[in-house]
Amino acid sequence: MRPYLSSKLNASQPIRWNRWCHMALFALTTSLSCWSSAWGQAPTMPTATDITLTTKDNQDIKITYFKSAAGQEAPVVILLHGKGGNRLVWKSFAERLQKVDFAVITVDLRGHGESSGGDGVGTSTGSSKKSDSGPKRAEYLGMVGGDLEAVKKFLYEENQNKQLNMNKLGIVAADMSAPVAIAFADLDWEKTPYDDAPTLAQRTPRGQDVQAVALLSPEGNAPGLLTTKSLAILRNLKIPFLISVGSKNNSDFSAAKKMHEVLAPKKEGYEHVYLEHDDSKLRGTDLLARGLKTEQRLFNFLVEHVKKNKSEWRDRKSKLLD
Repeated sequence: MRPYLSSKLNASQPIRWNRWCHMALFALTTSLSCWSSAWGQAPTMPTATDITLTTKDNQDIKITYFKSAAGQEAPVVILLHGKGGNRLVWKSFAERLQKVDFAVITVDLRGHGESSGGDGVGTSTGSSKKSDSGPKRAEYLGMVGGDLEAVKKFLYEENQNKQLNMNKLGIVAADMSAPVAIAFADLDWEKTPYDDAPTLAQRTPRGQDVQAVALLSPEGNAPGLLTTKSLAILRNLKIPFLISVGSKNNSDFSAAKKMHEVLAPKKEGYEHVYLEHDDSKLRGTDLLARGLKTEQRLFNFLVEHVKKNKSEWRDRKSKLLD
């Protein structure tokens, strides 16, 4: 006798119980079968896959791809770690974005985590032996023109397979990777379309995909990168920016305000540029901690300025390449 069945049941009741169970199971199986036949097959859950990309300067860059279930309508976000960090710091947030149809790429930049030049320490601890000195000029340039260009090539392939819409692209960066994200967005918008149609609107774009940039405790400078110049170009393009910082970290707060002044020199006409702060000394991805509002602001910003962006999917292979 099962413990949840009454001791007052007579000998015939277990038979009726078993008969009811079989009938219920048959009904459930039949319903699932009909549902599967009507729709072809049961829906598959979005997945996360570790992938190694090779840059044009032969560096192996490790990424995790959180595939969207939305197909060619899926907006895209690239998430970059901070100094001494790695892509795993973004796992929870990436899964949250994936649940609302984003395709997400988390990246181990060169010299970090499992990417070339790294010692692998960042993979499990969130720190790196190279974190004391930070990247050098060549590394910063390689992150922009190598690492993120390799990510962009991967997005192109997924776009052509109608797995996402690369024209709805956002990028998020923390502390030392902020100048990398800014430089990449600038580089992306400087790419002129293919000369494969009589009018500019009809030509196939090679870039101009980054629709929004979010920065956590952004560092204002990096060797080899002209951050202020790039910010001015993106300002003129009206690219939405979110800058989040811990207000109790004086150096970070000062740098964030200076960056905001470059992006929004006037009070009017720059409502798409946000400077938000939490009453905290935390910096970078540590601002995603529970109890702070940084993560929710970041989530809302990406939904508003990337997911709701009106850019439609389009074939990105130029007729000149046929």
